[in-house]
Amino acid sequence: MDLLSLNFGMVFWTGLTFVLLTIVLRAIAWKPILDAVQQREDKIRDDLQQAETARAEAEKALKEQQEKLSAAQSEIQQLMKDSKQMADKMRADTMQKAQEDAEKLVARAKADIEKERQAVVSSLKQEVADIVVDATSRLVGVVVDKSKHEKIINESIDQFGQKN
Repeated sequence: MDLLSLNFGMVFWTGLTFVLLTIVLRAIAWKPILDAVQQREDKIRDDLQQAETARAEAEKALKEQQEKLSAAQSEIQQLMKDSKQMADKMRADTMQKAQEDAEKLVARAKADIEKERQAVVSSLKQEVADIVVDATSRLVGVVVDKSKHEKIINESIDQFGQKN
């Protein structure tokens, strides 16, 4: 037997076996195979749909988070701006209060100095009047009326003070 030769019987039985096997497979296995392919196709379609839905939800959530982040950043910037303004105002208020306190202290010191000056001037007037009355009494040898003499001396000192 030659391997390349064609045998009619063998071709007939091979063809018949193929046709019968196809009919049997179509009746028994073709329907379950098509159902399995259809189920797989449906599952893949559902999975793709779920993936698309999940992607859309993720994008929506990302957008919401970005909006929240943007709002939080805006709020932080506003809080920082408000805090800076408050700090500036507090610093200005503190500086103003310190300036006012310094001015009050200077005014009080000037008033105290003026009061002390008046006291010293008054004391000096009294001492000068006493010294003049005493010196006049010694020179003249007569007791001079102290109150009259003090009045004349005070007037002279006041006139002298006004000229200077």
